[in-house]
Amino acid sequence: MTPADDGTAVPAGGPADADAAAEAVSRLRAAQLLLWYPRPWRDRYGEEFTELLVSDIAERPRSLGRTLDVAKGGLLARLAGAGLTGAAPAVPPGDPAAARGRHVAASLGTLGAASAVFLIVGAAQWSQLLIGWVWVARRQQPGAAVPLLAADRNATLGTSAAIIALLALGVFAALPVLVTVAARLAGPGTAAQRIRLAVPAVTLVAALTALVIGGRSLENNWIGTGGLHSPVPGGLAAFIWAVTLFVSAYWAHPGVLSAFPGAELAWMELSPLLLAVAVASAVILVRRTGLSPRLARFEARLGLACCIVMTAFLALCAAWLTADGPLAGGTALFHAGWVNVASTVILSLTLTTAVAASRTARRTLASPRR
Repeated sequence: MTPADDGTAVPAGGPADADAAAEAVSRLRAAQLLLWYPRPWRDRYGEEFTELLVSDIAERPRSLGRTLDVAKGGLLARLAGAGLTGAAPAVPPGDPAAARGRHVAASLGTLGAASAVFLIVGAAQWSQLLIGWVWVARRQQPGAAVPLLAADRNATLGTSAAIIALLALGVFAALPVLVTVAARLAGPGTAAQRIRLAVPAVTLVAALTALVIGGRSLENNWIGTGGLHSPVPGGLAAFIWAVTLFVSAYWAHPGVLSAFPGAELAWMELSPLLLAVAVASAVILVRRTGLSPRLARFEARLGLACCIVMTAFLALCAAWLTADGPLAGGTALFHAGWVNVASTVILSLTLTTAVAASRTARRTLASPRR
């Protein structure tokens, strides 16, 4: 460093080096701000946006307003990329059909992911209701009605119907995607295109296979195995209970958790990872498959039906919490606890996401083609 005429220190190379150092700092800060935006947006607009940021940083080295504006724009771009807003994600210019298709695929992928998370968390809550039903029923005389609170009875029967409906809708939604994936893999195309579909497809099959094997190995631990006193088939209830066993308040009680059998504890740690891999692989398949507009409309209608069923499920859970939850001083044999409150909050968030994705998909499909 050497002193300047006014006594301030500047780099040894003089003012030119000082300007270069200042520009390097500005570019570094611009690059950091640019990370608010998703990669497709950065690939398309990053270079010119960086130049604008560098110029603005040179004029206003510190600006909270600029940071907030960039963060807001980046989050909106990420929501658009996830298919949760009406703005189409960045695609090569001059290709509106590709923009439309990608936006619909993003919306359907997010809708599927939100619905899957809702089903997983909701199934865990439903399993608790069903176990309580079985416990109460086994204490009664044969043929006697199960003596439950009205909210408990309605929640158990209503959520049972909702779970079965969501599973059926999931099957109907998955079949067209799987058929399209198979057609893409068997049809003309490059090796790279096939690999882009084959990798998530194989990963999905592997994760689902592991879930089936693990769930089947533990389902006999369910109290209602065999369908005794259960309002739904015992095998289905036992398998869903085993797959969602990790959604439990026992994680907050390590002492109790340590008494679990080693295999069961290992499964509680492994199953959420397998579910996450399965959901992520399914979303990637939906986004890469390239569904026809007709199939996309079919999937969007199924998504709307899922949102309606999920809304009913959430309403039943809310009624159960209100009548027999921790704030209501519930005393029934299987009254709701704080873990159920937390689960219901998660259900609300995933339902909100699913509704936004469903609305965006339907609006994009209904918008005039350009």
